[in-house]
Amino acid sequence: MPKRAIQPIPGEQATVVVVDDDRWLCELVAVWLRAQGHDCLIATTAAEGREALRDPRVSLCICDVDLGPHSGLELAEDVGGLAPEIALVMMSGSDDITAVEQSLRLGAYDYLLKPFRESELAIAVRNAFHRRRLELDSRDLHRRLEEAVETRTLELALSREETIQRLARAIEFRDSTTGQHVERMSELCRMLAGRVGIAAQRAALIRTASLLHDIGKLGIPDRILAKPDSLEGDEWEEMKTHTTLGHRLLSGSHSELVELAATIALTHHERVDGTGYPSGLSGEEIPIEGRIAAVCDVFDALTSSRPYRERAFTVDEAAAVMRAERGGAFDAPILDIFLSSLDEVKQISARYAQNGNLVTAA
Repeated sequence: MPKRAIQPIPGEQATVVVVDDDRWLCELVAVWLRAQGHDCLIATTAAEGREALRDPRVSLCICDVDLGPHSGLELAEDVGGLAPEIALVMMSGSDDITAVEQSLRLGAYDYLLKPFRESELAIAVRNAFHRRRLELDSRDLHRRLEEAVETRTLELALSREETIQRLARAIEFRDSTTGQHVERMSELCRMLAGRVGIAAQRAALIRTASLLHDIGKLGIPDRILAKPDSLEGDEWEEMKTHTTLGHRLLSGSHSELVELAATIALTHHERVDGTGYPSGLSGEEIPIEGRIAAVCDVFDALTSSRPYRERAFTVDEAAAVMRAERGGAFDAPILDIFLSSLDEVKQISARYAQNGNLVTAA
C-alpha cells in the first residue's frame, strides 16, 4: 500500500472513506464531512472500501459494522494490518457490546450508534485525528530516541575501542617485540571465533578484548622483558606472571568487554593437556576465548621476528609446529579450523605485517 502523509491536525483538511451498504447514509455523512472541510470517498461494499483505502490521501475510515454479506469488522482488521496509519471510527445501528469491544480491540477510536447527529460525527472525527496524531508523534519520538541511543552507543563503542588501542600501544612501548603482534593476533582471534561458530558481535568483542592479552607485561621488569636471549629459570617464572598481573589489572569491571579481556589475559597460555600456566587448566576448563587466543598468539609469535630467535618461521613451518601440539597445547577442533583457514590467516597477517617481519611463504 502506498506510503501516506501523516494525519492532519484537527481543523486541517483530510480525506475520509465512508463505508456503509446504505448509500443514502453514506451521502449524508459525506455532506456533513465536506461541510467540516474534508474530502470524502464513498464505498457501499467491503471490496469498494478496500479499494478506496488504497488512495494515499486517505487519513480516516468510518466503517459500518454490518456490510450486508460481509462484516465491517473484517475490513477494520484490514485497516489495522495493511494501513495502520489510517484512523478508524466504527458505526452501527445495533447497540451490541460485543461489537463495540471488537471494534476497540481492532484499533477503532470511536463507535457511533445510528442514528447519530452531525455534531456527534464531528466530535468523533476530531477526536480520532487528535488521538492518532498523538500516537504518531509518540512513535516518531520513540524512533528518534532509538536513533539517538544507537548513535550514542556507537560513539561509546568507538571511544572504548580507542582507549583499548591506546592501552595496547602502551604494551608496545614496553615490549619492542610486540609491535603489530597485538593487532594481528586480535584480528586472527576475530576470524577464528567466527569460524568456530561464535556470533559476529561476540567475535568482534573477542577481537577488541584480545588486544589486551599481554597487558600484564607492563608489570614485568625491563631486564626480563627486553632481554635479547632466552630467559632462564627464575626469569621465565617471573615472565609467566604477566598472565595474573593482566588479570588483576582488568578483573572486577562492570564492563563485559573488560571482563572478557581479563579472562583472555589470564588463560591465553593455558594448554588443553593441563600443563600450561598460570592455573594448569585443561580441556574445556579453559574458556573458549582463551583457547582461541592461545592458537592465534602462538601462530603470530612463531611467524614474527624475535630477538631470541635466528629467524621467523614460515607459515608452513609454524603450521607444522602447531599441528604437533594438537591436543597438547591447543584445542584440537579449534586448531583444525585455524589450519584449514590459512589463506585468510595469511591475508590478515600480511595486512598487519611490521617492517617485513612476517614470513608468509616457505
